[in-house]
Amino acid sequence: MSMLKQMYSKRSILLVSLCIALILLLVVYWDDKSENYAELSHNLLQLKEMDARLDRDVLKITSFLLNQYDPLVRTTNRLRDLRQRIVAKVTEVDDRVLSSLTDRYWQGMDEKLAIIEKIKFQAAVVRNGIHYLPIVARELKSVDPMVYQDVLELLNSLLAYDLFYTDSQLDDIVSTLKQLKSYEIVSAENKQKFDQVLFHIDSNIVDLTNLGALKTRYLAVPSQEYFEHVHSRYEQNRVDETSKKRRLIMALSVFVIVLLLSLWQLIRRLQNANHEVSRAWYRLHDAVENLSEAFALFDAEGRLVLHNRRFGEFYSWLKGWIKEGVNIDALQSVTGNRIKNLSLEGESIVESMPMGQYLEQIDNGAWYLASNSYTNEGGIVCVRSDVTESKQAEVDLRKLGRVLEQSPASVMITDINGIIEYVNPRFEKVSGYSAEEVVGKNPRILKSGDKTKEEYKAMWDSLLAGREWRGIFHNKRKDGSIYWESASISPLRDDRGQITHFIAVKEDVTAQKRAEDQLRMNATVFDTTQEGIMVTDADNLIKTVNPSFTRITGYSSEEVIGQSPSILSSGRHDDGFYEELWDSVLHKRYWSGEIWNRRKDGSVYPEWLSIAAIPDEQGIAKEYVAVFSDISKHKENEEQILYQANYDALTGLPNRSLFSDRLDQAIGSALREQWKLAILFVDLDQFKMVNDTFGHVMGDELLQLVAKRISDCVRESDTIARFGGDEFVILLQDVSDMDAVAHIATKVIDKITKVFTLYEREIFIGASVGITIFPDDAMNADSLLRNADMAMYQAKDRGRNNYQFFTASMQKRTLERQQLELDLRLAVQRSELEIYYQPVVDAEFEKIVSVEALLRWNHPHRGIVNPGVFIPLAEDSGLIGPIGEWVLQGACEQLNRWHNSGHSDLRLAVNLSSRQRELGLEAGYLQQILQESNLDPDMLSLEITESLLLRDTEEAITWLSSFKTLGVNLSIDDFGTGYSSLSYLKRFPVDILKIDRSFVSDLPENTGDVKLVKTIVAMADSLNLGLIAEGVETKAQADFLVQNGCSNLQGYYYARPMSAADMSAWLQRDMRSTGTT
Repeated sequence: MSMLKQMYSKRSILLVSLCIALILLLVVYWDDKSENYAELSHNLLQLKEMDARLDRDVLKITSFLLNQYDPLVRTTNRLRDLRQRIVAKVTEVDDRVLSSLTDRYWQGMDEKLAIIEKIKFQAAVVRNGIHYLPIVARELKSVDPMVYQDVLELLNSLLAYDLFYTDSQLDDIVSTLKQLKSYEIVSAENKQKFDQVLFHIDSNIVDLTNLGALKTRYLAVPSQEYFEHVHSRYEQNRVDETSKKRRLIMALSVFVIVLLLSLWQLIRRLQNANHEVSRAWYRLHDAVENLSEAFALFDAEGRLVLHNRRFGEFYSWLKGWIKEGVNIDALQSVTGNRIKNLSLEGESIVESMPMGQYLEQIDNGAWYLASNSYTNEGGIVCVRSDVTESKQAEVDLRKLGRVLEQSPASVMITDINGIIEYVNPRFEKVSGYSAEEVVGKNPRILKSGDKTKEEYKAMWDSLLAGREWRGIFHNKRKDGSIYWESASISPLRDDRGQITHFIAVKEDVTAQKRAEDQLRMNATVFDTTQEGIMVTDADNLIKTVNPSFTRITGYSSEEVIGQSPSILSSGRHDDGFYEELWDSVLHKRYWSGEIWNRRKDGSVYPEWLSIAAIPDEQGIAKEYVAVFSDISKHKENEEQILYQANYDALTGLPNRSLFSDRLDQAIGSALREQWKLAILFVDLDQFKMVNDTFGHVMGDELLQLVAKRISDCVRESDTIARFGGDEFVILLQDVSDMDAVAHIATKVIDKITKVFTLYEREIFIGASVGITIFPDDAMNADSLLRNADMAMYQAKDRGRNNYQFFTASMQKRTLERQQLELDLRLAVQRSELEIYYQPVVDAEFEKIVSVEALLRWNHPHRGIVNPGVFIPLAEDSGLIGPIGEWVLQGACEQLNRWHNSGHSDLRLAVNLSSRQRELGLEAGYLQQILQESNLDPDMLSLEITESLLLRDTEEAITWLSSFKTLGVNLSIDDFGTGYSSLSYLKRFPVDILKIDRSFVSDLPENTGDVKLVKTIVAMADSLNLGLIAEGVETKAQADFLVQNGCSNLQGYYYARPMSAADMSAWLQRDMRSTGTT
């Protein structure tokens, strides 16, 4: 200082002092400014972090990942405190632009806070709705299980939309909701429940849409943009202040040489300021390092500028790569495919570093909430939050929910006082109580009274002591039925080890109890059944027999045990029969059939015998069980069925089948003896009017009288047959004089035209007769019958009550038939044929079991053509081949569509013509259709007529067996109208019999039909064959058939044949409407 005094004058010293003082004053002023800016910078960094935290919390709330709002409240309170400090600092900066930008930012933040309050409320409403919807939906389970299932699927879609909602999901949900609204609910009460569910679903969708709108409003507030404006203005202000400082330094630099002390002091001040900036930088670094989120800052060139330890922990495979200066592209190259980017809605993102918020799924199972944003300089700020626990908690919660909801055991949770808080669906199914009916109540509602108070007290003492209790309850369902239940009850403890709840896991052991009862019952059945039972060992020596064995054979158990079953042999079967029997038992492990055996008294009797091999664990037969019944009565019934099959039940005349057989025999005799035959086709005139006017009863009696009068007109060697309705056919053998034939025809007409007296009424009818001669007109039975039929129609055209011989001029009808055949060929090409379906109903359980496919032809000019006209024509012309294949394929495809729409138990029956065998229909083609239609072969039944069983028997058996090998079922259509017999049923692989409508139409009044139907039912039952009655048109017929063991019914009483579309609608109807069609 002395040197200065020497160098400068006092005035200079004063000037220097003043300058130094000025410099000191400016330095002090700038130091104060620097501290203020440093603190403001720190506050702005905190503000940005809190703004981002608010965004994350809002995202969690709208994604239902944050159910408690305490963290959000704390953030909001800290934000308000920080606001006061920032406003104060901005005021100290004294920049009106910065103050204005700050005010605008806080206005945006106030708007976001206001929206947050609405979001919290709306999220709570949506979450409560989601929790309430399953409870309301369960009420539909008792209304309509199918509707309930559709509602559950909609709820699942709604839940998925709640978590990861997209516009496409919302469109699908709205579309499904519209379909549900179109459902028709008959009951007003059920309709109210259904509407309530739909109302809550609608409300939830609206609430969720409102929540999405609030989220959109929230995200639309440009707080980050406002912040960047504030921060940019703040940086600009700081830069301006720094510029001023630099100018001041330059202005004072002239003093540096002279005023070394002042310069030294100034440098010292600058060093202090730099130190403060460094301290601020370190504070920023520490703040970043202590963040729970991973943080990284890259400059505009993509180089890493700043990161924290968590960033390296989040991406452990980047160890050794993460360091300042490394390029972001290098880090992404090392990462490869380890990360999968997803939008917040769950959709995949292709970009590796997208801007904004999204989710990262790491290959090690971790989930990160990622946020990328640009800095003002073009750099990138990356923030990552670990949301793995919340994701895993979400998965675990769903998994636990599915475990409870899908558990095969009943689960019930009660509080410490035994009040029910939760039951799973299995509990509802077993007990019959819904969750709403039992929650809040005591389990005593299930008590059946089988346990004493002491037993319950012991159970509760054990549970309250913290021990598990196991036992069996004899509980009572809601409907009052009793069931056995095995239970395991355990206490549940909280974190302090205190018992808070009890959980009961229960299993319905009623079936096990019933199985034990079944074993006891089986022993009783063995002793009391009417069928004889015999058990032999591996050497075929009798081990035991039941009492019915003794009753049927006359042998006591002591007399036969240890003996061979051959003591029962009748001697009526040769060695080949028994070899075939044992070959079936040894290879197929089963044989059943008719056999003749001998009783102890020497009498021979027929029995139906079933033998089954009982294998051990290695599959080796160790025992054989034979069950047999005396079918002597059945044999008598068979003879009756044979008679009914060949003779008209009303008139006692031969029916069409027997007539055809006799005609074939007569043609053979005529060819050998060189004589002629005459066939007279008689059709009654005016009979339909009598039948319609006076009823079927009088019509039937009239037909009986007509049959008697015709019989009086012919010889005993001649054959008269009733072909059905009012048609009779007469076969005259050894005819040489055509005048004699004409005389008989005249005699028949005269007899029929005479008055009939019935119930004191005089009835007049007539007859038209067509005559054809063998071999003059034709050489085969079918042609002869067609010629006679044409001649009969010629007689009708000539005024009725006359006869006409067949002539060549009658070929016009043949030409018409040929035209119809041509039209049929064109119908196949023009798609005029359509498949109709008629349901078969299980009347006992009131459910649809199958549908029969029926062919219909809608001719463009003739209208609906009778199937009885064009199907025989198709068979004769060979068109039945492609038509039959088309029907098979179309019906199977339609059945598959019905299965896919929920009717998975529905079966299909398709008629099979014998001509299809001749035209090359093979099992391989049917197998291809079944595979293409994705159908189980057991769901298909092929219907054949009895006539097929009579022609080319061995070939027919081979053909039908090839279909049977595929696994399809075979049924005999119109059973009882042909040559039905047990021998045919035994030889052919038949599964189902269909009772012909002719035996059903007069039930239950006609005693003959009653006996016949009962006999068929008994026979089907003894042969273990399915049974369907067709042609059911009245409730009385249906009731009779069900009461007598035939519950599968088909006919107009239930439904007429209908198109596939109408059938689909019919399947949706409630079976309670059955019988009103």
